Amino acid sequence: MPRLPAYDPAPDNEERPWETPLPGRPLRKYVFIQNDPFYLPKVLDKYLREFGDSTVGVNIQSVAQGKRTIFQTAMDLLKMYGPWYFQWKLRSYIFKKFQGKIINGVLGSTKRCYTVAAVAKKYGVTVDDCEDVNSEEFLSMLRERGVEFIVSISGTQLYKKKLRAQTPYGIVNCHGALLPKYRGLMPSFWTLANGEKQGGSSVHYVDRKLDNGPIIVQRRYRIHDHDTLEDVMARSKDLASEAIIECVRKVESGDLEDLMLNPQDEMTHFSMATKEDVAKFRAAGHRFY
Repeated sequence: MPRLPAYDPAPDNEERPWETPLPGRPLRKYVFIQNDPFYLPKVLDKYLREFGDSTVGVNIQSVAQGKRTIFQTAMDLLKMYGPWYFQWKLRSYIFKKFQGKIINGVLGSTKRCYTVAAVAKKYGVTVDDCEDVNSEEFLSMLRERGVEFIVSISGTQLYKKKLRAQTPYGIVNCHGALLPKYRGLMPSFWTLANGEKQGGSSVHYVDRKLDNGPIIVQRRYRIHDHDTLEDVMARSKDLASEAIIECVRKVESGDLEDLMLNPQDEMTHFSMATKEDVAKFRAAGHRFY
């Protein structure tokens, strides 16, 4: 069996899933994904179209940012975005949720999916409700299903050592920026606010630190002066689906000779923006929508 290459920057006490001998068959996969109705149903649909038959479950995580509650997250976004963009985003969110409730829920149709849960149903993949994926109950369920590899798509939880240790081929996370820069929250906003000419999506192995671990795939896109935050988020998620599919194929084939460094000495880390940050964003000529 082929072996994945060693990766020197991994600490001695950290798992090295890329060194695990491959089984010569599709891995038993699991997905963590955020409960976002705007872009992620399409991302999950593209992923499950390719790997639905070897994915044994999906956990849908809260849209709350970090340790905030959903209400706290909403209030922080209101302060940041201002009333006009916030109300537009809120109305869009409620409308998409309503579409999902009626079309995917009441009518039971999955011809067009407005929620990530509906996408999972479309491909016959079980959705598991659990607020803490690090709980012993959830870890036991993953072991019972023989989960070998986990894909996190805009996940909002930290994945602790026990979870990482029992997942032999590792956990990978898709982050909406060109790591090692723009770790943390709201990478699309900060990419625009800082006047970058390129953005992208990175899929990397998960270790004990946020947005850390070797990078498996990066996809890039150009940023134009007229791009809005909505434009950039849509492009980032569109590239994310392609990057995730490429990542899974690389892991399952053992084609990881080109793992990229994700060095901490080059990282930048960002959190929720302030009014001053928004002023900088607008001064650069960008709009939210």
